[in-house]
Amino acid sequence: MKAQKTAYFSFAFCVAGQTDIGCLREQNQDELSLHPELGFFVLSDGMGGLDKGTVAAQYVCESMLEMARICLSDYALNPNIDSFATAMQTSAQLMSDHLSRSGNPDKRVSYGATLVCLTLASNKAVIVSLGDSRAYLLPRYHKTPRQITEDHTIAELLIQNGDLTREQARNHPSAAQLTAFAGMTPPATPDVFVIDVQAGDRILLCSDGLYGQLCDRDIARTLRSSKNPDRVCQRLVERANASGGNDNVSMVYLKILPD
Repeated sequence: MKAQKTAYFSFAFCVAGQTDIGCLREQNQDELSLHPELGFFVLSDGMGGLDKGTVAAQYVCESMLEMARICLSDYALNPNIDSFATAMQTSAQLMSDHLSRSGNPDKRVSYGATLVCLTLASNKAVIVSLGDSRAYLLPRYHKTPRQITEDHTIAELLIQNGDLTREQARNHPSAAQLTAFAGMTPPATPDVFVIDVQAGDRILLCSDGLYGQLCDRDIARTLRSSKNPDRVCQRLVERANASGGNDNVSMVYLKILPD
């Protein structure tokens, strides 16, 4: 387990990521990009059935990395976490709007992907999301992870309206129908979350190929199953595939280390 450190973040951390095609897909449209030297990590899931889902996911990861570099440079000069969070949210909107205008000019969506990215700064984690890829926080000593992001799906709207329970939504067709994504008709509507982190906390970014196969308690149990982050990721892949492996499965896993 290699401890990582960045100039922007108060704690050391360890991190790993993995992506797998799953058991049923012919192509892996998930993309990861890990940059521990910046404390920046991004995951994107190319929308299944689209002509350019894989290319869109690659574009999302590459573009958000460049945006993060710019935002972190500004943060170094003015370390205001709220301003940084707003800048990252705006960056995600600009990225998505550019993808839509350049790749989907006739409103026929060929390029589309989800986005969930994480930047560590001060004693916070800044998370930006579009679509249904998720970020979870598993605080130290807790048994169940807390979902930080909110799915941009029809199912989530039905849950909020009281028409579906969380359990019913897991296998409901509307769970795959996105209401927001990178490449959507402008303006994009990314969410941003700023959370406190402490030593011992675990953070997980993942595609729906993971949480669609494993319940939150199983995910938490696996996150605590090893001190080695690479082994944790491997076990998550193995367990998702053993549960059916219906989709590509990808994750970025971080553990915040003691001072």
